[in-house]
Amino acid sequence: MLRLEEAGLCTAPALDAFSGDVVPGELLAIVGPNGAGKTTLLTMLAGLRLPDSGRLTLDAVDLRDWTPQSLASRRAIVAQRDVPNFAWRVRDLVTLGGTPSVARLERTLESMQLTAFSERVVTELSGGESQRVMIARALCQLAPRPEDATRPKAGGILLLDEPTSALDIGQQQRLMRLLARCARDDGLAIVCVLHDLNLAARYAHRVWLLKAGRRVAAGTPENVLTAERVANAFDAELTLLDTIDGGERVLLLDR
Repeated sequence: MLRLEEAGLCTAPALDAFSGDVVPGELLAIVGPNGAGKTTLLTMLAGLRLPDSGRLTLDAVDLRDWTPQSLASRRAIVAQRDVPNFAWRVRDLVTLGGTPSVARLERTLESMQLTAFSERVVTELSGGESQRVMIARALCQLAPRPEDATRPKAGGILLLDEPTSALDIGQQQRLMRLLARCARDDGLAIVCVLHDLNLAARYAHRVWLLKAGRRVAAGTPENVLTAERVANAFDAELTLLDTIDGGERVLLLDR
């Protein structure tokens, strides 16, 4: 488990200190307006920028004490516009940094709808296709190694910065369903920075709402993504629509 203990960043871009857990088996959505600190927080969770105050621990060990190699086996990150400039074959790039079994590789390619592109060069793909390749690479990085039968199945941390930004509506839904399934079935702790609040409401187990470098709310989507709270964070006018079947919520802009 990844745990923040009054962790914060004092130098710009700064984050007010707070405590919280990133839990295996859950999909956590980080939402907020532009400039709220979402990517900055993700960078800190990844260990790329260590907190100036408090502690950030993985399995109760300070992130400062993890070696890069050990951390890479437990944590994968997909940044915005994380597209390689080298002419890698898709299949080769997906396995870069990990050694998944052949069955796991083929299953990951299929789940990301990349099987038909597996022999193509990544520089020839569209933005959405490239984004799916990088997510597949991260999933394979966290996959158990075939030769290491003793490695625990659960515990990987997958950090995604706006993973749906280059995808169409159908691909967004399929990706979010896949991530929720990976959290549940593979014991991953998945953190997604999302701009689409409806995706967060539909697929996330928990939500952290940020505003101006502060976490202003945390909890279930039902408790965090209220019309009043979201309107205040985004300085927007909107309506919360409750659907009849399934009890799902949809946030609509007011006219």
